[in-house]
Amino acid sequence: MYVRSKRYPLGKTFRPGTLRALFVLLYVLYPAGCILQIVPAPDNLERPLAVVGLLLVAASLLIFALLAGTSLQRQSQEQPSRLDERELAERNRATYVAYVILAGSVMLGLVYMMIAKDLEAGRGIHLWLPKTSDHWNGLFWGFVLVSLTLPGAVMAWRSRAPEGETNE
Repeated sequence: MYVRSKRYPLGKTFRPGTLRALFVLLYVLYPAGCILQIVPAPDNLERPLAVVGLLLVAASLLIFALLAGTSLQRQSQEQPSRLDERELAERNRATYVAYVILAGSVMLGLVYMMIAKDLEAGRGIHLWLPKTSDHWNGLFWGFVLVSLTLPGAVMAWRSRAPEGETNE
C-alpha cells in the first residue's frame, strides 16, 4: 500500500535505521495488541488489558499509515513503468525474499495448527488455536499488514545510509 502525496510525490525519505525501527514496531505492536485483547485475564484486569491491547493495535496502524507514504513503500508498490532499472531490480529482489518469508511463515503456521489439533484430539494437550471471529480477524489483518509491508521492510534492511550519514 502506497499513498502518494502532492508534497512528496516520490514518497517521504527516512534514514534506514528509522525505517527499520518503524517496521520492527509495526511487527511487534500489532501482535502484542491482539494478544492482550484475547488473553484470558482476571476480572479486574480484563478491561485494562483489552484497552492497552487496543492502543497497541492503534499505534501499529498509525505506523502503518506513516510507512504508507515512504519512498520504500512507493518503490515496493509502484507501477513498474514508473521505476528506474535499479529500483525495479531492488524491488524484485525484495519481493522474492518477502515471498519466501511469507510462504515459510504460512507453512509453519499451518504445521503448528495441524500438530495442535492432533495433540488435542489424541492426547488431550491443548495448545492455542484460533476459534473465535476475533482470533481469525486478528490473524487475517496481521497477514494483510505483513503482506503489504514486508517487501518494504526487506528493502529497509538491505539499504545503507548515504555517505556521511549514520543510522543513529
